[in-house]
Amino acid sequence: MRFAGFSLVELLVALAILTIMAAATTYLYQEWRSYADSESRLTQLTSAIVVTESYALAFGRAVTLCKTQTGDNCDGNSWSQGLLVFFDDNNQHQVRSAGERIKVLLSTGSQGTLTYYGFPSSNYWQYQPKVSQSQQNGTFIYCDNRQMHRDWRLVINKTGRYKVERLRDERCL
Repeated sequence: MRFAGFSLVELLVALAILTIMAAATTYLYQEWRSYADSESRLTQLTSAIVVTESYALAFGRAVTLCKTQTGDNCDGNSWSQGLLVFFDDNNQHQVRSAGERIKVLLSTGSQGTLTYYGFPSSNYWQYQPKVSQSQQNGTFIYCDNRQMHRDWRLVINKTGRYKVERLRDERCL
């Protein structure tokens, strides 16, 4: 009497194939998550910059973009925690009333780190409705903490125009 079934060798080959497929799938999933996190942060940041410029030009008022933790004020320790856009007529770089807040983007749990290096301050970026010598320029740098090489740099000039460079930054190493 002969029993139908799989031999030990056939089971081991099938198990080896499944292990290889699982390893490849895990790597691809991590790569996809890294890409999605990087693109999400870039979209949030460019959205906040466009809103900042648009409101400043539409209402003729100074508008500030800053880091926030709670969404109520410029109280963040890191740009990765969240972004706050608000009217800043007195140039104090703090929200005076809830009616001044325009947009709040809190962190989405990204695995990357967002930093800003600006002049005259790295704590905020402000857009004035009229171009003046006090306009700010600076650079936002996103470093992917997973080392998947999804780092980018967003450079803003004094007129508010920005460009994105996708490259490995020395600050991310």
